[in-house]
Amino acid sequence: MPEIRQLTVDGRFNGPDGSANGGYVCGSFARLCPAPVAVTLHAPPRLDRPLRAEVGGRRAHLWDGDQLIATAAPTEHRVGHVDPVSWEEAVRASGRYRGRVNHPYPRCFACGPDREPGDGLLLAPGPVPGRAATVACPWVPDEAAGTGEDGRVAAEFVWSALDCPSGWTADLVAAPRVLGWMRAELETSPAPGDRCVVVGRLDTGDDHGFASTSVLYDSRGTALARATTRWYAP
Repeated sequence: MPEIRQLTVDGRFNGPDGSANGGYVCGSFARLCPAPVAVTLHAPPRLDRPLRAEVGGRRAHLWDGDQLIATAAPTEHRVGHVDPVSWEEAVRASGRYRGRVNHPYPRCFACGPDREPGDGLLLAPGPVPGRAATVACPWVPDEAAGTGEDGRVAAEFVWSALDCPSGWTADLVAAPRVLGWMRAELETSPAPGDRCVVVGRLDTGDDHGFASTSVLYDSRGTALARATTRWYAP
């Protein structure tokens, strides 16, 4: 019999208004599972509402009442590599962030320009010159990124940081998309105050959606975590 756990996403951790940030809920759900998993989102996860997680079988399921919200399953998928970008390059790229104007989800916890320091991650991934379909941004975790018992950034916030930059490898202003699938691999988490860089690269795409790879680096260019994401029309 599966074990029943409860997952409630605080209203602050939204993506689109009224629903959870995709990376945050995927990371939160994955933490409840006994083995590394990929998470598929089937419906927008509502905020401030107890969700029922059934874990322990080969697949785990996240429910909102009778509605299936997400499925988590073991996967042999290995996340690809994206070359690092220096801190200085990432800062310059951030100045070209497409989402500063007409962002489809301006209060997104991870990349919304309407959030304040300490309230959102304030990621602003912009294009990297000379690297096709690649974006980068700096990230210095602050009090907005919760920490675990080891004092490092909790896994669900790392998933959030890997999520949105991968989405901005496409033009989300012209064609809004939402996260539909995510697989993340975490080597270690940064500590609050660490200077980090997130790099994202578009891998494949068509009119129905796209797939991207994102990597979180420390200031020395060491990969801390990486993810593959798939995005679809809302």
